[in-house]
Amino acid sequence: MADVEKPSAIVRSVMAENLEQARSAMTNYFQFVENSISASPLAATDQGKTFRSYVERSVAASFQLSDKLLRAKDFQDILRIQTEFFQTQLRALTEQSKDASATGTKATSEITRVPIK
Repeated sequence: MADVEKPSAIVRSVMAENLEQARSAMTNYFQFVENSISASPLAATDQGKTFRSYVERSVAASFQLSDKLLRAKDFQDILRIQTEFFQTQLRALTEQSKDASATGTKATSEITRVPIK
């Protein structure tokens, strides 16, 4: 009987393997997108770099959430992990909104300074 794994351990093992495959696929996808966009004028802009950074951080946070949930001990632990994740994501979204607003304001002020010909 000691050789038989618990069903929860089997499920966690499969989920961890799937998570690692997804992480690898996302890495390959980001490399493909980066190579594709590198020729685009958008890639060289600060806005393009900032957007890419936001996406990378969001994906990384999602994978970290998955890792933590796989290691949760009980339902209470799951709730705590998810609450922390949502709070962190809300703070990040607030910061991103502030950055986007500042960038938009700066771009607008630069456009309005250009004389019309």
